[in-house]
Amino acid sequence: MLDGYRNMLAGEMDFAVCATASNAAEAMSMAERTEPDLVITDITLPGRSGLDLIKDLTAWQPDLRILVISMHDEALWAERCLKAGAKGYVMKESDRATMLAAIRQVLDGGIYLSPRLAARVISAFASARPRGSETSPLEKLSDREFEVFRLFGEGQTAKEIAARLNLSPKTVAVHRDHIKEKMGYQTSAEMIREAVRWVQVNG
Repeated sequence: MLDGYRNMLAGEMDFAVCATASNAAEAMSMAERTEPDLVITDITLPGRSGLDLIKDLTAWQPDLRILVISMHDEALWAERCLKAGAKGYVMKESDRATMLAAIRQVLDGGIYLSPRLAARVISAFASARPRGSETSPLEKLSDREFEVFRLFGEGQTAKEIAARLNLSPKTVAVHRDHIKEKMGYQTSAEMIREAVRWVQVNG
């Protein structure tokens, strides 16, 4: 995947790839070393997640332009990425022209969303829910809780999730209990069944 992006950008006269990284920690280190104009990241990374990387990069350099290119459904992840500090979100299935347009738009100081998602965001803003009105249970979850929910849905154990997110098993258990409470599940088994069903539907 890294080679694919590098080759795509190498064919454009106005771009130069200053570094690539295979995980969030390496990406943060390379960003500090090379001070790029733009960082392209995914959500799913070894070690710390892409959301964590976005937050770390934004804390280090608030004006850094960050674009997410991911296989995960934009309807579920784009808003969380933008809130974390990203300036755009593109699905991996998008064609080369769309990806390059997104990169240029973010580099120019804009925000990139697909037409479908942009229309949804505008619609949601125009008909903003009054405070206290009903929301989707998933919207009640913090970014970390949402990530733990997804990983349970992918079949990972609490111990595996702890290792994946660099958390203690006790912290994962706390997140699990918060998810159950916020989403109205009575048992952990029920929560995990629903998480698996959600991943099967949403990916």
